[in-house]
Amino acid sequence: MKQNNNIYTKQFYKKNHLNFAGTVLTLLIFVITQVAIAVVLQLFLDVAYGGTMKEFWRAMIIFAIVMAAMVVTQFMKKIFLNHFIKRALLQYKNYIFGRILNKNINSFHKESSSTYLSAFSNDLASIEQNYLRGTFGIILHGAMFLGGVAAMAYYNWKIFLCTMLASLLPILVSVLYGNKLTKAETNVSEENATFLDLLKDLLAGFPVIKSFKVDKEIYHNFEEKNGELEQTKKRRGDLNDSVEILNILSGLVVELTVFGMGVYFALQGVITAGVVVAYIQLLNYVLGPINSLGQLIVNRKAAGALIDKIGKLAEVSEDPEGSRELTAVEEGIIYENVSFGYEEGARTLKNVNLKFEKGKSYAIVGGSGSGKSTLVNLLLGYHRNYEGQIKFDRHELREINSSSLYDMVSTIQQNVFVFNNSIADNISLFQKFDQELLEYAIKCSGLTKLIEEKGPEYKCGENGSNLSGGEKQRISIARCLIRQTPFLLMDEATAALDNQTSRQVEEAILSIGNLTKIIITHKMEESILSKYDQIIVMNQGMVAEQGSFEDLIEAKGYFNSLYAVNKAPVGNYEKESVA
Repeated sequence: MKQNNNIYTKQFYKKNHLNFAGTVLTLLIFVITQVAIAVVLQLFLDVAYGGTMKEFWRAMIIFAIVMAAMVVTQFMKKIFLNHFIKRALLQYKNYIFGRILNKNINSFHKESSSTYLSAFSNDLASIEQNYLRGTFGIILHGAMFLGGVAAMAYYNWKIFLCTMLASLLPILVSVLYGNKLTKAETNVSEENATFLDLLKDLLAGFPVIKSFKVDKEIYHNFEEKNGELEQTKKRRGDLNDSVEILNILSGLVVELTVFGMGVYFALQGVITAGVVVAYIQLLNYVLGPINSLGQLIVNRKAAGALIDKIGKLAEVSEDPEGSRELTAVEEGIIYENVSFGYEEGARTLKNVNLKFEKGKSYAIVGGSGSGKSTLVNLLLGYHRNYEGQIKFDRHELREINSSSLYDMVSTIQQNVFVFNNSIADNISLFQKFDQELLEYAIKCSGLTKLIEEKGPEYKCGENGSNLSGGEKQRISIARCLIRQTPFLLMDEATAALDNQTSRQVEEAILSIGNLTKIIITHKMEESILSKYDQIIVMNQGMVAEQGSFEDLIEAKGYFNSLYAVNKAPVGNYEKESVA
């Protein structure tokens, strides 16, 4: 994963090296000004104990230059650092989301969306603070430490050696607790994702919770998961505090060492009073980094583990996908001995042989669990581990890449997702289409009345919360019609529509020329079913019958029985089918 980690961390620095270098340079200059302050203090004190006015004014000039440099570098650091953080996070998030979009639908559905939400919120906040800003913190405190001990070595090498030996203690603390804190940070990230997953489910299922009066049980479930999350965060906090305490203790050891040695050499007359004051000032530049560096290094390592985690999450699925570009389909789609099961040993489809000819209309009917939706989902490439062959003309589906496949096929599902944007944006899905084509899709999908009442810029709300179920379904139909793909798949897409609109939509779709329609339906109305070129009857994962409505009725087989049980009165959809 190290190589992949490098791929992702490179996004922080892509076209961002100038900001990084500018930030580092200003930090180094800032460190020089801090060390210079100790020197200035030594000059002032030595002048006070026997210097001249000329030396005093020289010290004042040096002090003014140091202060000016400090102000300028702080201002420049703000510019470079903020630009670096902005570009780094912008590029990193864009890259991660782009990688996620490259996943296929099947592999994406295997993962919880809460894991992504946690990655883009909690994990990214930690990466920004502990990895990006932490990197500059390490550079700053490291340079401050080196500058401090270098100045100490210049003044007295014996004190310098004692300081270096005492400084090994905080390094030892980082080594001992580094891996533990990394694991604790990862555990918090995982628990947070689990908690978000639960919270999302509970909020989505709020009507069920209230209507079934399971408030207490749900509250207990929430309380338990919340407790597990906070306990995990507490363990991380305890470790952080332990490291901080040990760093403070080790810092006190260094402080006592420097103070003791400084006082001793001052009493011996080896160093002046000004040097003692300078040492006291430099001590801050040694103790501060000692107290901070260990924690910064550990936190950065923990944030690196989160980068690894997000990297694994964003890795494109290894599910096999073809490379063939499907530019046109001249004949149709053929199923040859196709079998498929979601679980090993349990087949949902069994030896299916079908042919969907270009430009014709097909209705797929059958009882619940008969394999209707699975039959259609295979055409969308959701699953490629089926047995047999599915061919678009002569090209096997597994050889075709998903992008070109979706240029050929549009699908209308029963469960529709609507973005929190305008009606027009939800139909076009943020693409540009001719106005005539947009109006055509609106008319055929039965959206004319909604557009007249609320306008095309009406906000749909979160997942269409401002729309009815039927209005959401019409938007789904319109967004497929506007693309004008040669194949249209519908999985009981009119189930949420009222009877009249449902009939109008289905008739409008069936009247479209040069479009191959494959429609799963449970509404058994002769006036509609008779318009299909062929009806495919599924039963227990197999094609039980196929033919025109008249042929299947005359055959008096399974379809005839299904029709007799489930048919709705002609011209009335009030009786719902159980199919």
